[in-house]
Amino acid sequence: MQPRKPKNARAGAALPVLPLSDQVAVSAALDKALDGSALWVLLAVYRTFATLDRDQADEVGTMGLSPLQFNILTTLQRTRQPTTMGALAGMLVVKPNNLSGNINTLAEKGLIRRELNASDQRSLLAVLTPEGETFLKANLPAHWKRLERLMAGLTRQERLHLVTLLTQLTTSIARAQEQENEAAAAASRKKARTKAHHETSEVIN
Repeated sequence: MQPRKPKNARAGAALPVLPLSDQVAVSAALDKALDGSALWVLLAVYRTFATLDRDQADEVGTMGLSPLQFNILTTLQRTRQPTTMGALAGMLVVKPNNLSGNINTLAEKGLIRRELNASDQRSLLAVLTPEGETFLKANLPAHWKRLERLMAGLTRQERLHLVTLLTQLTTSIARAQEQENEAAAAASRKKARTKAHHETSEVIN
């Protein structure tokens, strides 16, 4: 006999999204060794990024660009010099391969140009064009004002404290990844030595 569904249940009805506190509580209950705070940070950062990213995509979309393309222009403006694709990718925290299509689009629009790197002819440099400078002068003032409105709920001190915390989080993640990579490399070397030892023993026997 099939159990009866609640009267207010509808087929295909979406369940309400749990608040972050409830999501963390559920996960922490599944693993008693965790206090849930790391997961709380992860979910909060993801949610904030997703909200801000959607807003920026809508705003910058009216300019005919994607957020990454807009960030490429503003980064080149701040560097004030021709920049290699590798350096640009590092500043934007993206893989160099992810830049190529966006660089092509910006070059087609005349907002940047590519130059041969005189010190390393295997690489190209991205340069902000006068048209790119004009584009930013026309759009950046409104962009900065919008950012101020979006973050009006935080005082200047709170914003700077948030930057400090996020920087510490980035450093913590990088340190943990480095330790994991070192441990993996050590395990790989140990495995290789063990294999070589076994092979040597077999030859002697």
